[in-house]
Amino acid sequence: MKKLLFLFSLIIFACQTPTKISEKEVMDTFNSFFEVLDNDLDKFESMVTEDFFIFENSRRYSKDEFIEFVKTFDIVSSERKFEDVVIDTDNNTAHISLKQFGEFIVNTPDGKAKLEFEWLESTYAVKIDNKLKFKFYFSEAIKTNTIILESTLGNSLTFFIFGMIALIGFFIMIKVEPETRGKSLEELEEEFVTS
Repeated sequence: MKKLLFLFSLIIFACQTPTKISEKEVMDTFNSFFEVLDNDLDKFESMVTEDFFIFENSRRYSKDEFIEFVKTFDIVSSERKFEDVVIDTDNNTAHISLKQFGEFIVNTPDGKAKLEFEWLESTYAVKIDNKLKFKFYFSEAIKTNTIILESTLGNSLTFFIFGMIALIGFFIMIKVEPETRGKSLEELEEEFVTS
């Protein structure tokens, strides 16, 4: 009887098809990955496998090298948008390909700058201990743009220069522009037409 019960249990469990990883689980993990990357690098290792690596800027980074690379940026704020997301999954793995747009405000030695990127990306994730983790990431920037928001002049010097230009313009206006007080429109027209 025990053998029959064991055989019956084996058949029941063997006939069950494993469930695929859902697209929702993949996107939740993907969004968490960038939340950690932008706000809490200390948790980055929990999002990736031990042998994780990334190709970024035409260079291969290990997990530790990538963390050090990201730490070199003094990011004030970040905003990301994903488009054309394609997800392929099976029971234990997921592949994502997409286009990502990123906008970052960073502190630089020359002041604040806005960095704009457009990347083509692909990533491979595996399920370990019932948690989806990233094993490989490929990211190639196809468009970049840098806008200097605040130069090394600083706000004080910028407004001082603006004030000096306005003051010079005021004195030029007093010297060059004729006085119009107390004159009729006919007198002004005659004065401007003849001169």
